[in-house]
Amino acid sequence: MMPLLDPQDESAERAAGFLKTIAHPGRLRIICALIERELSASELARQSHLSAPALSQQAAILETHELIGRRREGRSMLYRLLAPEAKALAVLMYRLFCKPIAPPARRPTRKRSKP
Repeated sequence: MMPLLDPQDESAERAAGFLKTIAHPGRLRIICALIERELSASELARQSHLSAPALSQQAAILETHELIGRRREGRSMLYRLLAPEAKALAVLMYRLFCKPIAPPARRPTRKRSKP
């Protein structure tokens, strides 16, 4: 019989499972691509820099864990983010790792006085 987890342990287990699920460059790129809006499979493959088979494989993992969803519209398959924690993490990851780095501020130069 498994011991019961207290709420903090349960939260840690949930967080660890979430992080394991997204801990793949392709899955992270999929989540980042879906931050703003729903995308067709071809748009998502292009924006996440994945081949169609790789997109299908990685998206299936994210779908199994209910982080993204898909729906058919005519002949197109559209993908969207479902989990708010996935969007929050993508925004944080962008700020930490993707945001363009500003050039260092230039310090004003001091004029040297002549002795």
